[in-house]
Amino acid sequence: MSPPAQERGWASLPADLLRDILARLPWSSHPSIAATCKHWRTVVAPFYPAWLSPLLLNVVDVGSTNIRYYSPYYHKIFEVSKTIERPDAMICCSNGHHLTLSYREDDNVIVVRANLINGVIQDLYPLRYGFDFVIYDGEHRMFGISASVNCLIVVRNIEQDGDWSRHWEFSDLVSDEVDFVPSPMTNPVFHHGLLYMLAGDGRLAVYDDSRHNEGFKILDKPTNPGFEYDDFYLFESDEGELMAIFMNRRGTLLSIEKLNEHTMEWEKVDSLEGRALFTGTLMTMMVKTSVKWMQNKVFFPRLYHWPGIIQCDLVDQEGELAFVPKSSMVSQDGGVDGKNIWSCGMGNNETAKFWGSANFDYCIWVNFEKLTP
Repeated sequence: MSPPAQERGWASLPADLLRDILARLPWSSHPSIAATCKHWRTVVAPFYPAWLSPLLLNVVDVGSTNIRYYSPYYHKIFEVSKTIERPDAMICCSNGHHLTLSYREDDNVIVVRANLINGVIQDLYPLRYGFDFVIYDGEHRMFGISASVNCLIVVRNIEQDGDWSRHWEFSDLVSDEVDFVPSPMTNPVFHHGLLYMLAGDGRLAVYDDSRHNEGFKILDKPTNPGFEYDDFYLFESDEGELMAIFMNRRGTLLSIEKLNEHTMEWEKVDSLEGRALFTGTLMTMMVKTSVKWMQNKVFFPRLYHWPGIIQCDLVDQEGELAFVPKSSMVSQDGGVDGKNIWSCGMGNNETAKFWGSANFDYCIWVNFEKLTP
C-alpha cells in the first residue's frame, strides 16, 4: 500500500498538476522550481525569456511570412506562427506589445495597429494622404507626419473607448518654404508629452498635441553639434532625456549627445553608465542591462554570422513574455558573448570591424520588458 499523500510530500505531485501550476506562475520562477527536485525538473519545459534585451522583429514579407524575432543575447531567431495579414504593409514604429504599420489600398493610406501578443489587428480609418512617418504613443494617440521638401504637416487620430476616430485631423502647414530634412531612419520621438523630430543639421522641430492646429514649430536652438556626420538617430533615454546618436557611414560612433533643455544646446555624453543602446532602425532604445558584455555598447542590426532558427510560441505569463520551443528536442541554451552582432563602444578605439557584417533588412527593435517588478 502506498503511503498517504501528506507523507509522500510535494515531490510526488502528478506531472499534469505541476504543469498546470507552472502555467499560472511567471517565467522567472521556473528555474527555482526546476531546482527543487529531479521530478519537478522533468516537467519544466525549456523557454527563452523575451525581456533580456530588445529584440529585432523581422518580417520578410508582411502578410505571408511568420513573424521572427532576433535575440542578440542568445543569437537566435525565434519564429512564431503568427503572421500580420496585411500584404505589402510598411513597418512604421513599435511601442511595447504593439506594432504600427501602414499600407496603400487603392488611393487610400490605411494605418494598422497590431498586438504582437494576442494577434489582434485593427485598421484605422483610411486617409487620402501619404505619410513619411507614423508614430503611436502606446495609449490613445496616433500621428502621421509628412516631412518632404517644402512640407511639414501632422495628422492626428485619437482612440476613445476602444474606437478610433473616423476622421484624421490635419494641422496647418508649417511653412511653404520650410527647410527641415529629418533622418529617414529616425521616427519622431515623444518627450514630456511633446513630439520631436531631428533634422540633418542638428535642429529640432516640436509639436504640441494640445495646440494641434499650429502643427510643428522649428526651434532656433539647438544647432549643429559641431562635427560632420552621416547617420543620426533621435531617442528618449530610459531616464527621460532627449538624446541623439551621430555616426559616420563606416559605422564609427562619432558622438552621443544629450539636449540641455535649459540652454537648448547639444552636450556630449561621455558614458552610458552601464546601459545599452539599440539603434539603426526606426526605433532607438536605451535600456538598463545586467548582461555585462552589453553594457556601455551601441548595437546595430548588422550580423557577422546568420543565427539558427527556433520554431516557438510567444507566451505571456503574469506579464513576462518568453519564447517556448514547439519541439521537445530543443534544449535551453545560455547567452552568447556578443561577437555575432555588430556593436561599438564609447571610445575611438572601441568600434568593431564594420566590414564583413550583413545588414538585417526590414526590421525594427521591439522591447518586451517585464511588466511585473
